[in-house]
Formats: sequence, structure tokens, C-alpha cells
Amino acid sequence: MDTLVIPIDTGIGAQMAAAVKACRMIFFAGLPAVGKSLFLQQQALMAAQAGRRLHLLRWDVARAAFETEALLAKYPETDGVTHPVIRKAAGLWSRQAVARWQAAFPGPDELLIGEVPIIGNRFVELAQIHDDAAEPLLAGEATVFFVPVPSNDVRQQLEAKRQASISNPQHANEARDAPMNVLRQIWRDTCTRAVDLGLVDAEVAAGAKAYDATIYSRLYQHMLQHRNCRVLSIDRLYPAAGSAYDLDVARHELMASAGDVADVMAALENSMSADEISRSVEYWYQI
Repeated sequence: MDTLVIPIDTGIGAQMAAAVKACRMIFFAGLPAVGKSLFLQQQALMAAQAGRRLHLLRWDVARAAFETEALLAKYPETDGVTHPVIRKAAGLWSRQAVARWQAAFPGPDELLIGEVPIIGNRFVELAQIHDDAAEPLLAGEATVFFVPVPSNDVRQQLEAKRQASISNPQHANEARDAPMNVLRQIWRDTCTRAVDLGLVDAEVAAGAKAYDATIYSRLYQHMLQHRNCRVLSIDRLYPAAGSAYDLDVARHELMASAGDVADVMAALENSMSADEISRSVEYWYQI
């Protein structure tokens, strides 16, 4: 699939089309299996049609630079979950990448579109306030963070599609999608953090076994309180043929070089021990 399936004459499509005209950076933030990849693809197609020059920053793609044989031997995955040290390192690099992109591509036609899970310290640094060159751009009106929030029924359908795509991937990136056990763990983390932050009652969270649109939306709006955040309420499953990762347009993918990885890892490891980094990652929701 590489065609527009989100009509621009709908509420969601109109917001995305307006962002193409007005924004310098557009991010899609949210849990796995809420449609971020589709929305990024659709936003990229709209941007290409509008003549914008496209740059991408995607968690699943960018973190691969940090998953070298040597680093994975030191910081291995556990049950399909990326090690906290690698998550932290990739997040710190992401802010450097945004600042470098801003300096290297200042023209008005340049557009950066990103995919930022946030949950569990996956590019959460982009939502945090830091005293660096990236902050003015991330906090400015020329940047928008869209949060796709499917209804409970739509989420069930998206989970079914996720399971099918993992079992029979139509794109290499689908094989790297979070499996169902990770999805469930991430949802438990979502509920726990929403309760910790006082966003929902513990009894309500306990009753949400797999997903609840309200809990999810409240947590992400809280996490993006320092950003230009807009919720996209999704009440339908968009038609799709092929993979949401299909994207046949010219684009530049932001990736860490081997030197970038070495520099970030050295700075991180010199500032904290692995245990200290892991503990800090546990409190990713303290924005």
C-alpha cells in the first residue's frame, strides 16, 4: 500500500494536511498498535504531494544503530524488550539528531516526520524539556505531536492485524513490531503510570485488561504537556492493502553513525552505571 487512504476532507485528514503546510516537524506519538506507522506513511505521502522534502526519524529504525553485536552482548534484550541502556542512549541521540537536522536543512521546504512511542523511555527525551539546541524547535508552534487514539473496538482490530503481520510480515519492519507479550506488558505499564500520576483511579485501571482509550489519551497528553499536542480520535479502521511501512517517496532517514553511537554510549556510561541508567529509565514518566 502506498496511496492516500485518509481523506483530507475529514477531520483527521484536514489536521494532517494543515500540518504539512504549517509545520517544520510532525511527530506521531503513541503506544504500539495504535496506527502510528500508517499515519506516518500517510503524512509522508501528503508532504510529498505538497512538494516538501521529507526526512524521517523513527524509533524502530533509529534504535537499530545502537543494536550492534558488541552492545547487544553487553546490553541484551529481555523477552523482546530493548535494554534500558540502549533505550536511553537512542533517546539522547534523538535530540542531537533533531538539532543537527535543523542546522543542516534550514530551508522552508524541509519537513521532519517522526514516530515516537514515548512509553518505557522510547524517545521520551523528545517530550522532555532540555537546555539544548533542539528545545526551541521541539517546543515551538512549528512542531506538532499527533497522538492517534483508536476507540476500544478499533484497537481490537489493530491488534488482530498486528498479530497477523508478525506471523506473515509483508515488510521487513513488520518483523520488528512489538509482539503481543510486549504489547500486554506495555499496557500494564501504561495503566500503572497513569495511576501513579493520578490521571485515573486504580479501580478503573485494574478493569482495563488490554486497552482503554481514555487511560491512554490522558497519559500521553500528560507526557506531552510541554509540546504542541493534538489527539486524533480514530473511530474507523482505514482500508489498507500491503504494509503501512510501504513508502515509495524520496526521503532521508535520520540514523546514528557509528561515531554517534560511540560518543553517546561513552558519555552515558561515563555519567552513570548501568544500574543507575536502568533505574532512571524506570521513571521515564516523570516529565
